[in-house]
Amino acid sequence: MEYPIYITRLGMHRYHGALPDFPAVQAAGGSYAELHALAARAVITCYDKQARLIPPPTTDMVILQASAFDTGKGIWRFVDIDIGGLRSTSLRVELCLPRQVVHDIDRMAKALGTTRELVVSLMCERGGHPACGVGPDRLAPAALPALPLM
Repeated sequence: MEYPIYITRLGMHRYHGALPDFPAVQAAGGSYAELHALAARAVITCYDKQARLIPPPTTDMVILQASAFDTGKGIWRFVDIDIGGLRSTSLRVELCLPRQVVHDIDRMAKALGTTRELVVSLMCERGGHPACGVGPDRLAPAALPALPLM
């Protein structure tokens, strides 16, 4: 599957790539080909046998160009990532929630710079608020608004 990668220069002879669909993955290489290969390998290493769902690729260039990844100093390309062999320990669950709850979740996802799915997962894991609990709170801003619990 082809996933978007935002490529910027690192000095004169290296490139840096960020993948918005896989925010935990960064890659650097001396050529586009090397960068693409290392990015694909990093995604597989980071997501295989993990409790993370493999997202579908974002293909809408308007969304990509409006994202925080696009600094205006790089280019968008697409990298082929073979996700066929990836195994997730997560299960997909579909929920029907009141519209306001979904808006609150989206607001929190935006504040955290992450996805709706990750916010719901963190809320379930940490008892209702993604900033609660133990472990690294790298996703939690200092003044995160609390969501009402149903």
